[in-house]
Amino acid sequence: MKELIDLLSYDKSIWLYPNGFCLLNGGSPVRQEFYRYRDGDILSVKAKEFFSTSAPETTNVEVIVANEPPIIVPKELFQEEDALKFADLQFDTGKIARSFSCDMETYKLVYFLYQNELNALDRLPFVKHYTSYWDLIHNHIGRKQHSQNLIWVAEHEQYLDMYVQKKGKAVLLNRYVTAEEELYHIVNVRHQYLLGDAPVTIVSNIHRSPLKTLVKKYLDNYSWID
Repeated sequence: MKELIDLLSYDKSIWLYPNGFCLLNGGSPVRQEFYRYRDGDILSVKAKEFFSTSAPETTNVEVIVANEPPIIVPKELFQEEDALKFADLQFDTGKIARSFSCDMETYKLVYFLYQNELNALDRLPFVKHYTSYWDLIHNHIGRKQHSQNLIWVAEHEQYLDMYVQKKGKAVLLNRYVTAEEELYHIVNVRHQYLLGDAPVTIVSNIHRSPLKTLVKKYLDNYSWID
């Protein structure tokens, strides 16, 4: 996450993950807390405590939506009012309460909140601004000097997020949930997209990650960021 924090518009942020959420205050000093989901009220309760302020109704909080991979739609096919129709191809839209979209090259990324997430956020008195986690990754990659072909990986406890670029264009944004097959997914994507010896950057959020030993053994062109 620290690779993306500089791209945020506000110091205070809530990061929504599939297994929990992270509260971040990027001021000085930086404060950060992660919570796993246990009941419907934990997000609203913990966020109010964490962002304690005398004027909550004017406090800006950025909500980074990282709960699911986005639906990628060509711009010429996209209509804002039909956004959930695209989500219906991959997800149970009966549980989706609100959708958003952002631009990425010639595509629209459609991302969304589930009803329980929106309910918890609605209980917060702050001014909320919604940002796609995947758009942050794309913008972060765009800021760096790098090869035209690359694989960027974020390793979490139970899943792996992957962004792949070929000839300077994004070709894959996906999440893999089988943690013990992380190296297989990286190697398979490299072959599937004919990326040759494209560099692999791995940003790990796992203490003593088992992947670290594997990439040292099987990958030559990689960088590791703890």
